[in-house]
Amino acid sequence: MAKNEIKIRKNRVDDTTLQRHRDYSLLLKQHERSKRVKRTKRFFFYTLLVAVIVVLLLSLVSYILVRLERSRELKEKGEKTSFVQLDFNVSKKISSNYL
Repeated sequence: MAKNEIKIRKNRVDDTTLQRHRDYSLLLKQHERSKRVKRTKRFFFYTLLVAVIVVLLLSLVSYILVRLERSRELKEKGEKTSFVQLDFNVSKKISSNYL
């Protein structure tokens, strides 16, 4: 079979293609509507993605600022860490009383 015959067979007009061409304006409207829906979905998805990233960055920055402020306050007070240090000698005395 020659290439021309294959092209002719592919382009054969049948009832469905005729119906499509009769309602070409309807077909174009459906196509435009589907493109608009896809664009809208893409816009909302990327907007949501950007919002999540901005919220994460803001929370990270606020966490860092709180840590910096806490370290400044500790330096002013003269303390080295914000953790409570336990005196193990006291705990040994308590445990020896129970024995």
